[in-house]
Amino acid sequence: MFDSNTIKIGMLTPYSSIYPYMIPSIVNGFYSAIPQKHQNLFQFIPEYVGQGSHKTYTDAVAKLLNFNNVDVVSGLVSYMSLPDLISMTEKRQKLGFFFDIGEYIPHNIHLSNSVFINSLQFWQAEYALGYWANKTFGDKGMVIMPVYDAGYHLHSAFRQGTIAAGSSCIDYKTLTYIDGKSQVKDRIEPVLEEIKKDPPSYLHSIFCGTEAVEFLDAFKKSGLHKIVPLVLSTHMASDEIIQQVLNLNLEFYSASMWNFDNPDEINNTFKKRYINQTGNKPNVFSVLGYETGLAFYSMYAEFKQKEWGKVIHNLKTIKVNSPRGLRNFYLNSNYSTPVISIEKITTEKNNIRKFIVEQGQSLRFDNIVFSEIHNENVSGWQNPYLCV
Repeated sequence: MFDSNTIKIGMLTPYSSIYPYMIPSIVNGFYSAIPQKHQNLFQFIPEYVGQGSHKTYTDAVAKLLNFNNVDVVSGLVSYMSLPDLISMTEKRQKLGFFFDIGEYIPHNIHLSNSVFINSLQFWQAEYALGYWANKTFGDKGMVIMPVYDAGYHLHSAFRQGTIAAGSSCIDYKTLTYIDGKSQVKDRIEPVLEEIKKDPPSYLHSIFCGTEAVEFLDAFKKSGLHKIVPLVLSTHMASDEIIQQVLNLNLEFYSASMWNFDNPDEINNTFKKRYINQTGNKPNVFSVLGYETGLAFYSMYAEFKQKEWGKVIHNLKTIKVNSPRGLRNFYLNSNYSTPVISIEKITTEKNNIRKFIVEQGQSLRFDNIVFSEIHNENVSGWQNPYLCV
């Protein structure tokens, strides 16, 4: 039961076989930022949205608003679905606070006075990797990916990074789609053989889940390892993937926007609170929730009194010191850019070693690159995450 003072947060909850605990991680991270005696003010109401179709999202938001009468609509949402959700929340004069991985670049048509975003900004890492790879290894690199991942803005952001570093040429290899089967297993070997005949200056791979593991296994067996530098997308270099390929003894590069082992006091405080709260190791989704919890708790009095005008005003200007740097949540020209670390990662004898080789370049929210990528990339993907 909810009393009249409870802040009800409707949580749009998609399905993901790769990140099955992403929403619980966000929620647990949120509560980790709030002292236990104050946690009851905020109550989450989950609403399952399956694989994230547009109608599923609009129906879910309608239910949360009209049946559950939530105060805040939240959850993991794609920028492709966001415009209609904004109109629904604005019509009911409700607060929207959404999360995303950053597989799309936000567009300024999504701006709203009462809607806020906390993003992992994966596209920023892609831009930084493209800039660094071209500067480090030279022009005429190659991007390889399945058709699913090609439906997002990641490869476009990577290419824009290479252009900013002076590139004039980059190759793309998009694997053709086969329904109901792996896009990699038993198919990638001929592609890698062709690459061996005319090696690029580097190879940037964008794969998800089991296909990422299958690609890394095939790449190591191909003879290209340490011949062609391998640059992985951020999600390919996640702990969940690397733990599955430790025995391959790989060497590759990627970009990180949060490091669990960072000895910074803010990061240590976060880890301690999260582990004490849950007994589990935090992940990057936990960070998203923790940042949001810090912001909400800083307005505890305003939330308790349901002074929504003050809450919205504060959310437009607030910045929190989080484990991944200074963060804010309002999409305008002051939206914080992430701290990006370009890393060299090696796996050897079941150990992972990471070395920061450079700080990556990031883009301001109002950079012209945003418009260029939106104009050249029209995608049908609605999913609010990289993989299902």
